[in-house]
Amino acid sequence: MEPIFPLHEEVVNRYCGYPVCVVMQDGSRHIGILSSCGGGKVLLNAEAGGLEANVTQLQAPVSKKKKGGKGKKELPQQSVQPQAQTQAYPYDPYYYGPQPYYPWGGALALDFALIAFLFLLL
Repeated sequence: MEPIFPLHEEVVNRYCGYPVCVVMQDGSRHIGILSSCGGGKVLLNAEAGGLEANVTQLQAPVSKKKKGGKGKKELPQQSVQPQAQTQAYPYDPYYYGPQPYYPWGGALALDFALIAFLFLLL
């Protein structure tokens, strides 16, 4: 590892395309490919594009009550729990064809003012 010093946007921008390790002031570390540096932000892995994870919300089914009439009382419905799907490797139902592999993870934007150290990985 070679430290990148001084920490100015013009200096850091020269290392675009290289793998770097960013140490934040709170001690957290981020490793990735330096994509760009400008506007107070450092972008890692910007070519990766998509999100790392998508979160979906499940809604409980709406119960319909009959109006009027005598008879049966409706029992309260149990909340429906989603069932997990498991599949072995070659039988993935959600496979959408070959996609690029990003070993560094998804795109990440870091605030330049919160960076304590920046190292070039050789």
